[in-house]
Amino acid sequence: MSWILLFSILGVLLVCLELFLPGVVIGVAGGICLALAVGLTYAKYGAVAGNLALAALAIASALGMGVWLIVFPRTRSGRSLITSRDLASSKSADALDALLDREGEALTLLRPAGTIGLDGRRVDAVAESGLISQGARIKVVRVEGNRVFVRKLDDAS
Repeated sequence: MSWILLFSILGVLLVCLELFLPGVVIGVAGGICLALAVGLTYAKYGAVAGNLALAALAIASALGMGVWLIVFPRTRSGRSLITSRDLASSKSADALDALLDREGEALTLLRPAGTIGLDGRRVDAVAESGLISQGARIKVVRVEGNRVFVRKLDDAS
């Protein structure tokens, strides 16, 4: 019983330590210790006790994970890792749709990707065909997701 208890306690401690010192190695070592404890239980006490140990480990793992998911976001380290910013205010593809048919200037050489300026705003864009030189007048001809396609103003008619 002492080896089983030792591996069980060591496994739980290593898995808990993994939560604070992430890096996989400690967690894997803890999982191996827990598997050894269950395996030793099967070997020493038979299938019924081994199944009970395995079921207890599964239930304890599920409960522990549930408690962790509830408690961790409320801790200082949890709050520092979880964003509290509302994503509704973030830049989205909908904002890029408003650029359609707008005219601006190529701030960099578009070969075919580069940066354009529209109303004082810098936007990553892709030339619809060929190269567009820096300083050339451009027009936004289409938006696909987060990609803005432009054409030289001379060719935009």
